[in-house]
Amino acid sequence: MQATTAKRTAARGPAKKRALVRGEPVVRGILAATLEELASAGYRALRIEDVATRAGVNKTTVYRRWPTKEDLVRAALLSVTDEKIVPPNTGSLRGDLIALGRAIVEIQTSPVGQSLFHVFLSEGPDSELMAIARSLRAVQEAGVRAIIEAAVARGELAPSADPLLPCELLGAYLRHRMLADRASVDEGQLARVVDVILLGALRPDRRKQA
Repeated sequence: MQATTAKRTAARGPAKKRALVRGEPVVRGILAATLEELASAGYRALRIEDVATRAGVNKTTVYRRWPTKEDLVRAALLSVTDEKIVPPNTGSLRGDLIALGRAIVEIQTSPVGQSLFHVFLSEGPDSELMAIARSLRAVQEAGVRAIIEAAVARGELAPSADPLLPCELLGAYLRHRMLADRASVDEGQLARVVDVILLGALRPDRRKQA
């Protein structure tokens, strides 16, 4: 049994092992290993045993926290956005949207973001991986709603405006620009896009103050 495991590991190439320590560093190591394995092997071929080997932990350590592969991958994908996208509080909707866009750009231009993009393409739009990604949207929208609620409290949004639309338009533009067109987005362009989006969302008496 040990010989078989050794052969499988050798065939896959050397794994990146991390020191086994207790607590939160273990969790971070496992989630990072999951993202690396996902980018390397894809969702269908990903095995919890291989994630454990890459993270330098026993597989029972992984199963104890994430009983299924779906649970593990969902947690790993969430860890990427949770670390980068924290609801900003700049004092204005315009400033918050620019900060949000900056975080999205940082994620999508990172090595992990690029790798995951290729995984999503190879798995296809109807794959279980895409279903996991869609299920994360509700969690991520909590941060977006915090931006919108703050803007409503400041009286910035028009009463008839769709509250989530500015954030959705910004996210859609950035994904298309960087992933479909393979083009970069600098700070100036990000600000211009936010300004265009807000022309239809800000109250008329607030537009001059933006």
